Amino acid sequence: MAKVSVNLDDELDGDDNARKLKKLSAPLLSVSKAKSSALKDAPRVQFSFTNVPEPIKEAFASEAQKRGLTKKELLYECLRAGGIDIPANAEIDGRRR
Repeated sequence: MAKVSVNLDDELDGDDNARKLKKLSAPLLSVSKAKSSALKDAPRVQFSFTNVPEPIKEAFASEAQKRGLTKKELLYECLRAGGIDIPANAEIDGRRR
C-alpha cells in the first residue's frame, strides 16, 4: 500500500487544489441545509413491510394516485402527519444533489 506524507506546516494558500479542498470541506451555512444535504447523501436502504392485506395496499396506492404522489411521497406525508420531522421531498431527493 502506498504511503502518504503530510506536512501540516505547508502554506497552501497559493495552490488551486488546496483552495478547492478548503471550499468543499467548509461547513454549510445553515443547520437545515446541512441536514438536507446529509439526507440527500445518506446511503439508501430497502424499506418494506411484509404481508399487508391486499385491500390496504390497493387503498394506499389509490390514495397516492389521487393526490398525484408516488407511494414513497405518500409514506413521507403520513410520517409527517404522525409527527416525524422529515424535510420536503425536494430537499431529500438523492437525484437532485
